[in-house]
Amino acid sequence: MNDAEQSAAGRVICPAAKDPAVRVLIGAAMALGLGLWMGYDAYVANKYPYPHPYNINDYAKYVLNHYGPFVLVPIGLALVVWAVVMLRRVLVADGEGLGYEGGAKHLWATVTSVDAALLASKGILVLGLQGGAKLVLDAWKLRNFKELVAFVEAHLPPGVSVGT
Repeated sequence: MNDAEQSAAGRVICPAAKDPAVRVLIGAAMALGLGLWMGYDAYVANKYPYPHPYNINDYAKYVLNHYGPFVLVPIGLALVVWAVVMLRRVLVADGEGLGYEGGAKHLWATVTSVDAALLASKGILVLGLQGGAKLVLDAWKLRNFKELVAFVEAHLPPGVSVGT
């Protein structure tokens, strides 16, 4: 379904952009790579035995290489999970409202304000919702953003203040 068919169907589907997730995956690869390398050096190659006599530099190498994998590998795995979650998020806007699939849908009647001050320069649109909540729509994180902005403009309830 292309963008014209989405608009004709009365909804806009905005899958997640890949750039933010790629950056998180780069961090994950670095953490996993370094953690696994340190674990190999310490436990398989036995490059860093406990220093006798005590020397602060040798002790720092020992601690870093023996305990670093227990910190870096879980961080790397958590970053991989975070990137997968980021890639699976899909924002859907239809005649009722907008929200992420599997999450709460914000009805158009609950939109109280629109802040478009950063729309031209950074591609950020902030929707103010009832109860003081905000929904930030970011062009860097969503594909089909121009269609989404046009759809939001067309479905705003009357009397909503649009700030620029």
